[in-house]
Amino acid sequence: MREYFKKEYIKPVLRFFVRVGAVVGVIFLLDVIGLWTFLSYQGLWNLPRFTELLALILLLEGSVIGVIGAFMFYGYSEYALMRQAALWPSLAGEQARGWKERRMSQQKWGVAMVIAAVLLILLFLVVSTSTSIFI
Repeated sequence: MREYFKKEYIKPVLRFFVRVGAVVGVIFLLDVIGLWTFLSYQGLWNLPRFTELLALILLLEGSVIGVIGAFMFYGYSEYALMRQAALWPSLAGEQARGWKERRMSQQKWGVAMVIAAVLLILLFLVVSTSTSIFI
């Protein structure tokens, strides 16, 4: 059991989660700043409306990023490659040579995007419940 919890196995996973968390934090910060700027320039800013729209934006972004990440993980490009093979067999054969490296890269990005989507949806839940508690 101890060999599964060695530092060389835990460090890359923690680094991965910290990077994904940092990206989600930047997305959240940009959403807050952008929505606050938009509502204040329109003259529509009040706290209930701000939190309601922020929750909707977080849910929408989480859903879209999750769907795109799932398509990347399951290899949507493989379907595109099969369609190209029907039209241009020589071009598809050339693209299939580097397929394994591309596939691994797509799966890594897909997992990161799905984790980011789950975190954004969890932020949606936190923001939406905070509005019902504090307002």
